[in-house]
Amino acid sequence: MLIKKIGAVSTALVVLAGASVPSYAAEQVNPASYATKAETKLKNNALKSEVESPIKLVNGSFEEPQIARSSQMFDASEVPGWKTTATDNTIELQRNYNDFWKMDAADGAQWAELNATMNSALYQDIETTPGTKIRWKVSHRGRDGVDTAEVRFGSPNQSLELMATMASGSEDWTEYQGTYTIPEGQTVTRFEFQAISTADGDLTRGNYLDNIVFSSPSNLVVTDSYDKASTPKGKQAKYNVNIANNGGMEAGDINLEIPLPATLKYVPSSVTINGTTTSDVTYNDATHTLSVHVNQIADGTTTTVGIGVEGLTETNAAHMSTSLKYHDLGFTDTTYTANSTGADIAVTSNTAPVIAADDTSVKKGGSFDPMAGVTASDAEDGNLTSSISVTANDVDTSVEGTYHVTYSVTDSDGNTTTKTITVTVSSNNAPVITAADKTLKKGASFDPMAGVSASDTEDGNVTDKVTVTANDVDTSAVGTYHVTYSVTDSDGNTTTKTITVTVTSNDAPVITASDKTLKKGGSFDPMVGVTASDVEDGNVTDKVAVTANDVDTSAVGTYHVTYSVTDSDGNTTTKTITVTVTSNDAPVIIASDQTIKNGKAFDVMAGVSASDLEDGDVTGGITVTANDVDTNTVGTYHVTYSVTDSDGNTTTKTITVTITSNDAPTFTTSDVYLKVGDKFNPYAGITASDTEDGDLTDRIDIESSDVDMTQPGTYAVEYSVTDSDNNTTKITRHVYVRTNDKPVIHASDQTFKAGASFDPMAGMSASDTEDGDITANVTITANDVDANQAGTYHVTYSVTDSDDNTTTKTITITVLTNEKPVITAADITQKAHRSVDPMAGVTASDLEDGDLTANIKIIANDINIDVPGEYHVTYSVLDSDGNETEKTITVTILSNEAPVIHGQDVTFKAGKAFDPMAGVTASDTEDGDITSAIEMTANDVNPDVAGVYHVTYSVTDSDGNTTEATYTVTVLTNEKPVIHATDQTLAYGQAFDPMAGVTAEDLEDGDLTGSIKIISNDVNPLQAGIYHVTYSVTDADGNETQITITVLVGAQPVDPVIPADPETPMHVTPAPVQMADPIVSSVSAPDPVRELPKTGDTDNTAQVITIGGLLAMLGALFLRRKK
Repeated sequence: MLIKKIGAVSTALVVLAGASVPSYAAEQVNPASYATKAETKLKNNALKSEVESPIKLVNGSFEEPQIARSSQMFDASEVPGWKTTATDNTIELQRNYNDFWKMDAADGAQWAELNATMNSALYQDIETTPGTKIRWKVSHRGRDGVDTAEVRFGSPNQSLELMATMASGSEDWTEYQGTYTIPEGQTVTRFEFQAISTADGDLTRGNYLDNIVFSSPSNLVVTDSYDKASTPKGKQAKYNVNIANNGGMEAGDINLEIPLPATLKYVPSSVTINGTTTSDVTYNDATHTLSVHVNQIADGTTTTVGIGVEGLTETNAAHMSTSLKYHDLGFTDTTYTANSTGADIAVTSNTAPVIAADDTSVKKGGSFDPMAGVTASDAEDGNLTSSISVTANDVDTSVEGTYHVTYSVTDSDGNTTTKTITVTVSSNNAPVITAADKTLKKGASFDPMAGVSASDTEDGNVTDKVTVTANDVDTSAVGTYHVTYSVTDSDGNTTTKTITVTVTSNDAPVITASDKTLKKGGSFDPMVGVTASDVEDGNVTDKVAVTANDVDTSAVGTYHVTYSVTDSDGNTTTKTITVTVTSNDAPVIIASDQTIKNGKAFDVMAGVSASDLEDGDVTGGITVTANDVDTNTVGTYHVTYSVTDSDGNTTTKTITVTITSNDAPTFTTSDVYLKVGDKFNPYAGITASDTEDGDLTDRIDIESSDVDMTQPGTYAVEYSVTDSDNNTTKITRHVYVRTNDKPVIHASDQTFKAGASFDPMAGMSASDTEDGDITANVTITANDVDANQAGTYHVTYSVTDSDDNTTTKTITITVLTNEKPVITAADITQKAHRSVDPMAGVTASDLEDGDLTANIKIIANDINIDVPGEYHVTYSVLDSDGNETEKTITVTILSNEAPVIHGQDVTFKAGKAFDPMAGVTASDTEDGDITSAIEMTANDVNPDVAGVYHVTYSVTDSDGNTTEATYTVTVLTNEKPVIHATDQTLAYGQAFDPMAGVTAEDLEDGDLTGSIKIISNDVNPLQAGIYHVTYSVTDADGNETQITITVLVGAQPVDPVIPADPETPMHVTPAPVQMADPIVSSVSAPDPVRELPKTGDTDNTAQVITIGGLLAMLGALFLRRKK
């Protein structure tokens, strides 16, 4: 919503029960003249590259200081930029920590609560330039419903103008915004938010503020350039437009217009904004004009728009420039323009490339790279070295002679260049350096050239040409060093050689001791600060001996102490230090009497110094202990100095300062009050005189004058006059040029208690621009006040100035009943055995008497801090009118319980990892989660050996209560799983399910039946015989178990066989067979059977009998085995 100030300010006042709201005097203003000037100034500034410093408030989104949790109270001095009218100087900041508030900030992460502790205002006093147009906005939100606050601007310590009344609910942030023109003469502007009311009437909560802007407008400055000075025809260049925002706020909706000359062509899709390609571009082919849109540019930043162009026609200067239009972001009432100065680029012709290659020489047998050092460049294509080709090359480095190499390169326009160079192959051998590695003792001398020589096949002995190119040898330090030699023969062949020089150690020890200065009578320990070290032995301080010491601290003088130390190699070092014993003399102050002319400056420390025999210069320690000098009054004065040295000796000195007479001239004048159009004589009504020279009016000079009688305002004329003693006096005289304004009545609404006296003229005044104070002319035209009866009344005043302009004003008089005081006290919750201060945080206030906290009395208190329970404290307070208030609070004493350790017994298999802290926690009624405080006091667990173990834990809360808990840890053996399966007997042809009735289980894994595998199974239910099934199962630990069962398949039943002799029938009657339970309980004798046929067999009775008997025997054996 856009809020504009129109004409006079209207105010709304909401009064809550039991609370007073600050009132503001609404003042009639005429913003028209200011607005006109400000708008003209902003339009003129739109094209300026240098503008006044931006006007901007600080910390508008309350992001500083950062808070750790959901809310925090700060003293206003800790919140950058912001001040408060709250009597406790408190500002509250909030953030949605852990979604505590169920809402987010309007900007950033934090916001402020205007009603932190009371109805108050937040404000900033900002330096401003009169006539400047200011943009402002604020996000407002209620806390528990609709909260109300006002936005007010104006000069500090004066009545502020109401800019907006904000009434916002708690559902979302509401943004309020507008403009404000700084009035003439207002160099500091107060930007204030005043709390008016809250949704629930609680003045300590409500009116959230965030995302506040109070800023001068944006100001864009445009510069442009090309990325190169010239470009060939058909080639591209980049035209860059830099847009800098030097204003106070973000610019938005920026539209660039860029006309292209006929010598250049726009390259489509080449426009970038800060290096990123943008499609928000329009190109008009008819007008050759490019339009580019930029969303926004933040204040204090620069945006670069790049445009690709291509050369069309040769020219010395293809000129481009940019004009743009923009708004302040979020405000569309004013459109600004800005223009660049323009930039030129030359469009050149398309020339052939150039090959850079020089004749060269190569040693016989050396390598030759025909491309080494060869480059190619083109005015349009740039570096073409990679495009060079060798079109001819007859070089043979194994044979001395002269050869040639020919190069060729072609640019992108088809222009080809060739070049041929000469290559000379000559013979040459490099010289040889003779030098050997060396070993030296530490401290020995070293000549790097000793024993070094050089020779060359062609030049012979070249030792005198050998140079040392590197030498880091330090014979004073043990280590490994190197010396590098170099020699060059007459053919330029260079040989280098590096040798190693090893310096071995044999250092004497080193004593570290420094000279000392002592005060006479002070103590002296010769070993304090003395150390000794040796390269081989390290620290040998304990071997230091004092071999001489003549120090006498009772006598001033210079003494010596000699120390000695010997290392393990027998190297002895001695060192002598000087010990100076100084006297303890008092310091000396140097200061002289002074004579100064009346009115001249007097530097009390000029020419004053102090020194001390021991401390040296102690001038910096001088203090002035007495100084009655008045340079404006003739007389004799004194200054006393004091200084104390480091030994506590104090010296004082007093000098005399004589002030002689030398009065400056004086002016007699007064300010001038005129109306627009009057004539002004700056010399009228002003005189000057001097004690010595008399009347100096004719010597008055006008130093400066800005008086403009055509414009209302306050002007200044500065005068100066100089007497014969060259004393100059200056004075500024104000000239007030005024329009014929109406007078102003100053009177405020009043509130008092019934029965109090009421003077309608008390505190009321009237003033007029031309007449000044006209309070005496005020009359009361209406007054219905009854001071003895509570109610709302009115008094109307009227005043007329000398120009017959009349002003009236009506104020409201509220007569209150005599209300009781209010006690503020909250219930208390405390742990047992801790002290409770029943007066902590308890206050009392009265509408008439103010703060009555000191008058509170405790009339009942049954608290017992050693017994948990609920108690009560009753307070009483009496105001000056005899009204008494009582209030009772509840005090809850909590038990101070010991903490609780949460854990459980653990069972796991041997060989498994065991973490004794896994799953163990601790909590305390008062401290909450204290798991981190748990200590393990005993643990005999061996995870690799089966057994029962114990772990004991201990934890102590903040009250010193300690709890222990012991849990059992059972380590199991890692046993194999067990398969449950039994042998089976099947009738011939009976279906066979090998998994029927088969199960598996494991001590650790439980039921593993689903994991059983059949690894062999030869059962054939259609063939009588003994078969086997083998099962396998593996547990989670990889333990495998196998079991094999036997499956008996019975014989196939057959029809009876008729014997050869019918009179003697034959029967095969085996004994009854008892079958294993539960498969078959018993088997009766079978009927006579025929022979079991086999492939190829013939019908034979004897064979039938034999086979039947065999089967019977097998069955009996099987049953016995089962039993």
